[in-house]
Amino acid sequence: MSTRQAPPDSHLAQDGPSTESVLEMLRTPWNEVYALSQDGNSYIRPQCLRDTPVAKLTENSPYWRSTWHSLDEYLAQEEEEERLKKETGERLKLDPTNKSVAAAHKLHQDNVSKHRRIRDIFGPNTRYHPNQLVAKHHLPDDGLCQKEIMYRLACKISDLRVLHEKNELAMDPFDFMRWRISKKILSFIPFPGSSARDNIRTIVYKICEDCGSNPNMKQYEDVLLRSAILRSAGYQNRIASFTTKVDKAKPKASNSGNAHPRPRVASGGRPRVGSFSNVASNTSSRPTLPPPRVDKHRPQPSAYMGINAWREQRRREAEKNKESNQDSKEKKAEK
Repeated sequence: MSTRQAPPDSHLAQDGPSTESVLEMLRTPWNEVYALSQDGNSYIRPQCLRDTPVAKLTENSPYWRSTWHSLDEYLAQEEEEERLKKETGERLKLDPTNKSVAAAHKLHQDNVSKHRRIRDIFGPNTRYHPNQLVAKHHLPDDGLCQKEIMYRLACKISDLRVLHEKNELAMDPFDFMRWRISKKILSFIPFPGSSARDNIRTIVYKICEDCGSNPNMKQYEDVLLRSAILRSAGYQNRIASFTTKVDKAKPKASNSGNAHPRPRVASGGRPRVGSFSNVASNTSSRPTLPPPRVDKHRPQPSAYMGINAWREQRRREAEKNKESNQDSKEKKAEK
């Protein structure tokens, strides 16, 4: 018997934005936010994207700055990370208790996962470039082509893509993300012509976060955007991966094991079966429960209690034999 998927809006906070306000934001049409130059080659609106080229940025473009980190160079490292992941995995099989090898394998596993997600959104077959998130006037000197910030962006754009495929999001997911970030930038620049280059990274990291009551971080939040991301997570059955400051203090629900991890991207660049395009068709089937996880920090019963007892028994037998041999020698000497 199939299980009913919980409505995605059932995960919205009681004091958060209403479902209707979230859907209204998602329905915002592109031409209400964006406008192009007369030749159609650059943006003139929103203001935070002004003069940014419409076509995907390349490192040969006149718009490119030589101080920016290279997206192409980062993407080219994926093959080496795949090799290192495989190599450390094989070494770990030979020496499973080696902590340094385990740590290295985990690092390269994570790097490969991030490479695949970043390539899925910013790779050569896509229309997006991180340094076109906002106009270069608002970019830091080295741009936005660093692993962690690209991964953060790629994950959020992937979540928005789910809403786009369900016809809830009217805009292209990247354009929608740029719009929300542009709106947030306006709250950080005191007058026209100011730059948000000192804030843009933190905006990207925190815009979808629940920053609790911290006023320094609260200013980076976009509660409507976060609610949209939570809605997408509800469709993907990943809501358990989103925790708030309040949620962390609550006991975990007994069915939390039903949560799905973020769909992984295959090494060939296509989403794995069950992700994005197939997410709607798969939500009606009951997920296979993962094996129970072992708490590594919880004291475990010793696996060597039997061996230790056996060794102790052997030691006692050896002592008895030694005593017996000594008695025999003494008796022979008396004779």
